[in-house]
Amino acid sequence: MNEVNPFLSFIESYWKILLIFAVYWQSILIMKKYGILERFNISNHGPLLMIRTTKGQKFLDKVASAKGFWRLFGDAGIPLMLFGMFLMFALIIFSDIIMVTSLYDKTMQAPGELHELRNIFLIPGINKFIPFVWGIIGLIITLVVHEFSHAIMSKAEDIRVKSMGLILVLIPIGGFAEPDEEQLFGIRDKHDGSENEVIPEKKTATRRQRIRILTAGVMANFVTAFVAFVLFFIVIGSIAPVSNVMITDVVPGSPADDIGLTGMTVITHINDKKIENGSAFHMHITTLPIDEVIKLGIKKDGKTSEVLLMPDMKKNGIISGVKFTEIVSGMPAEKAGLVGGTLITSIDDVPIYDTRDFFDFMANTTPGQEIIIHTLVANEEINYSITLASNPSGGEKGFIGVSGFSTFFASRSIGISVGEYPARELLHFLQMIPYMMTGVVGWVILLVLPFPNPFIGSFAGFNTSIYMFYEPIGWAVPLGVGVFWLANSLLWIGWMNFYVGLFNCLPMLPLDGGHVFRDTLHSILARLFGNEERMGLVAGNVATGFAILMLASLIFMIIAPKLAYGL
Repeated sequence: MNEVNPFLSFIESYWKILLIFAVYWQSILIMKKYGILERFNISNHGPLLMIRTTKGQKFLDKVASAKGFWRLFGDAGIPLMLFGMFLMFALIIFSDIIMVTSLYDKTMQAPGELHELRNIFLIPGINKFIPFVWGIIGLIITLVVHEFSHAIMSKAEDIRVKSMGLILVLIPIGGFAEPDEEQLFGIRDKHDGSENEVIPEKKTATRRQRIRILTAGVMANFVTAFVAFVLFFIVIGSIAPVSNVMITDVVPGSPADDIGLTGMTVITHINDKKIENGSAFHMHITTLPIDEVIKLGIKKDGKTSEVLLMPDMKKNGIISGVKFTEIVSGMPAEKAGLVGGTLITSIDDVPIYDTRDFFDFMANTTPGQEIIIHTLVANEEINYSITLASNPSGGEKGFIGVSGFSTFFASRSIGISVGEYPARELLHFLQMIPYMMTGVVGWVILLVLPFPNPFIGSFAGFNTSIYMFYEPIGWAVPLGVGVFWLANSLLWIGWMNFYVGLFNCLPMLPLDGGHVFRDTLHSILARLFGNEERMGLVAGNVATGFAILMLASLIFMIIAPKLAYGL
């Protein structure tokens, strides 16, 4: 068997991105050679562009005129920064310990989607878990808030702001405000504003002023995240589920096909009886006379309507059960030969109509118990004898080793298959997050919300395949579909600000947290041992060491699963 070359595999997977990047970088080199970058006050560090502007100084002066307020704002951010610094440091070290232990015990999980190159960087549109439009909106606001706060606080502390601008690598990946380094850090920089700019007499920032300026960006991100999340939870309080039931397939030539029903259609009513979930659909369909005309309430493309169906009496019957999509490696389901996409119709002769029936049955099982799973594959019944294992997550219930559940119903008489999406449950979970934030779990949920996680799977916002299950209520009714756009914008503004704020708390130069860590350590050492200048050098060396440690830890967390399973 020929071994796959990892390098060639990488080239084949990402050649389009690499080609675009190569053209982009070559364009930068050409513009730099002919002085175009310098003409427009743009500098580059390899493929990274820093686009500067000296405009907006009067606006900054006006905003920063309330110096007392901004200094209080900066002071309030200092303990928040230090807490975030400790939290992020502890989280990374704890994660590294878990990774090392997993490597030693050979229990490391196989690398998944999160370890793919495209998903390591939180760039909207490239990272598959971050939607392009809403991610870009959140990222731009995050950068503006963070860097403007640095600039405003610098002005409030009488530190000159030479320029502001954007950092680009194909797309905006950051923003920056350039305070005078000689005033802020005692460092001269070649980018010293325009030649005609009148530079006032320079003052050197005190350590307290410098920490305020560095903390301002993180504080502003956290405040923005708080406001955005509050508004997000208010908005989703004015969204209600329509139904959990959706048509997934229509049989060609069936009554449903004849009247034009298609997949991705939500069923809201049967004969004026509200349908909220798969169980209600199953109950109403099975109790109807086979020759009765069925009136279905449906929602398609944001519009609700009603259709009439005359069942085909020659094809009476209902197929129902639970489908699963994933098999847990090494567990009983895999050993028995079950595959993803299989439909479970009953267990030990107990009918399984929906996911609730499945979980109710499993709640009364124990490890070592033998069960018979009845499945339906291509209209053929196949039975599996399975001896349940212990649940890896703990507890006394038996464990089959399957995940990714969904309810499945098919009505032969009208020619439709329906599935169930947990719309009601998802909305309830989202609305409960603020109440969970009195503990650690709520904050963790916010941080991992868009990514695959054990709490909710993943939630990146109300995309078209999700908001079809919902409708605006109350004050949000006039907004129509706009309420979902508003919710998505607020979600990603909040998430991006929350994440960037936490990340910048890392005691890792050149991040804000690294500078604050160095200055705080310098202050403590100087008080303990005196010799201000020497302790400054010691603090700088320790901060550099922490930066190397943090960078190595982050890289290790990314590559550890690939080290365990081979690149």
